Amino acid sequence: MFRAHRITVKQAESKESVIQTSYAVVRTCFILINQPILPILRTKVLTKKNGNNMRRYRTLLFVVALVVINALGLSLTLVNKGSYRNSLYYRFTRQRFAWILSAPRPAYPIQAGWASIAVSLADASTAEKTPDSIRTRAIVLDNGTTRAAILSVDLPIMPPSVAQALEQKLPKLGFAWKNVYLGATYSQPGLGSWTDDYMAKRKSGPYNQQWVDQLTAAILKAVSLAQSQMATVQLGYTQADQNGQEQRTTDRRQVLYLLLFRKPTGESALVFTAPVRSIPEGETANAPDPSGGLKALTKQLEKQTHSFILALAGSIDDTGRSNQQTSRNAQALAARLATLLARQPLHTDSTLIAQTAPLIQNDPQIRISQNWRLKPWLAKALYGDYPAELKALRIGQTVFVGCPGGVSTELTGDLLALPAADRWPLVITSYNGGNLGRIVPDAYYYAENSPYTISQTNRFGPHTAQFFEDMTQSLVSSLK
Repeated sequence: MFRAHRITVKQAESKESVIQTSYAVVRTCFILINQPILPILRTKVLTKKNGNNMRRYRTLLFVVALVVINALGLSLTLVNKGSYRNSLYYRFTRQRFAWILSAPRPAYPIQAGWASIAVSLADASTAEKTPDSIRTRAIVLDNGTTRAAILSVDLPIMPPSVAQALEQKLPKLGFAWKNVYLGATYSQPGLGSWTDDYMAKRKSGPYNQQWVDQLTAAILKAVSLAQSQMATVQLGYTQADQNGQEQRTTDRRQVLYLLLFRKPTGESALVFTAPVRSIPEGETANAPDPSGGLKALTKQLEKQTHSFILALAGSIDDTGRSNQQTSRNAQALAARLATLLARQPLHTDSTLIAQTAPLIQNDPQIRISQNWRLKPWLAKALYGDYPAELKALRIGQTVFVGCPGGVSTELTGDLLALPAADRWPLVITSYNGGNLGRIVPDAYYYAENSPYTISQTNRFGPHTAQFFEDMTQSLVSSLK
């Protein structure tokens, strides 16, 4: 028997959205209820008191109820509240860490090359083009025994379809998949769906395989170009608050992370990571900097530092605090960051270690209320079934951790408090080619006033955040 729960406005909207999605499963039931039964009640049962019609009505009502009950039984189940540590998916994932090998000793200091390719996506069948080009960026790193790549695209996420294509093609360019680090700038929504599942297409528009192929080709071209420009580099790492002041001890959830590479020729590249605000529903590709300032700040940094900039979306902030200042003061902030980088000491380093941990996923727990969720078959049919991986890349004494979903700003604070963060600076980034939705602190899972959409958060269940903290600690600890 269903229990009634009080839910917030956002949860109610999410519940309505998921129920509407499940409508196709029980469509026949509602057609039967809305069309045959009510006319019988109005015209024959209530007016003529016809006994035969009453029996037909009861039979029909029984059949409809039976169909509805069976449809609900096939579509819904209770949330699994058991500890993740007792689950098979946790034990299997933990076993993967036993297979991680120590990185080989470097042969020489880190060399790096970088390149950017802009692609205007076009559909050959309709001659339709995107209103703006999508820029792909690549930085290739090599220390003689490990070759790694950092890849970013100007999209809300690194599309899972693109990530799967890259996994097949990058080894031909000399890259082991575990050494490929993926991210996105969390910008330019409204370009259609980049995953071929029902919910993505319903929310973002049609899926276009030609666009996936074009974007994949552009990324591969950027990687090839970057490899042709390799040279020994010096490294410099710093972090700043949103006023551009060097920051190391205060609220680490609102930090801008900057890793600088400089060649002997003076050419430089900057990996820049910052929190971004959540993209509101319905925002389009033509909206002014939907990420809340990351794209604007990236352009200003390119001008102020005369560097190649590879931006990665960090945590996702639903409060809007993270990028309001960045949007208003991008030029001034970029100038302060350029000054900070100019006085940053640089050094050569040979440490380059990359690891990827495939996450053996639990049955998806996409909820429609606090205790009820969609059955796994329906959840996968609606939301797709994509691989999820946790990636880590250590460059010198800085460690990047890429998550297969949008890491909330609040959870980032918990991840940065892990013991592993005491050894090396951690930089948390979102949407590394997976599509697990939002990953938020477990305290919000049953909270009635949660600011997060109930169907889009913590799809591993009530202990999702704890699971990711555990995996992050283990993965980062393996980077020796």
